Amino acid sequence: MATIDNEEAMFETLDPVPSEIATAISDGLNAFNESAEIRREAFAIVWRENGGLIAGITASVSFSVLFIGNLWVAKSLRLGGIGTKLMAAAEEEGRRRAAVAACVDTLSTQAPDFYPKLGYVEFGRVSGHAGGRPVDRIWFRKEFYAAS
Repeated sequence: MATIDNEEAMFETLDPVPSEIATAISDGLNAFNESAEIRREAFAIVWRENGGLIAGITASVSFSVLFIGNLWVAKSLRLGGIGTKLMAAAEEEGRRRAAVAACVDTLSTQAPDFYPKLGYVEFGRVSGHAGGRPVDRIWFRKEFYAAS
């Protein structure tokens, strides 16, 4: 067992976080999770037009839950249904990978009304401030039901 109460061990704050440090921490956690048989299957779905990326979604499936990471649509194309199509594609891929539910979070300044329209239900909220104004981080969940 390691101890941290000697002069050779120390805490260090890094800002910004060097990519090799972020990778080392992520790799260490992933190795631990794999040893505990908690697999994480990450994927992305992208929408391209004329060779350029105009929208995309990142997600992963872990312990039978689809976790939506980031959903982005080019500003000029928002409100045109691409986000809804990307969510449906991610949910389909999640189900294919044996997910029984999905989780996503957003900020009150982003898309808090979007996810309930897709059947997501709020299950958590944390209030804070950004730029002098109140901002909430909101978590949503959606259960997948087997087709009858």
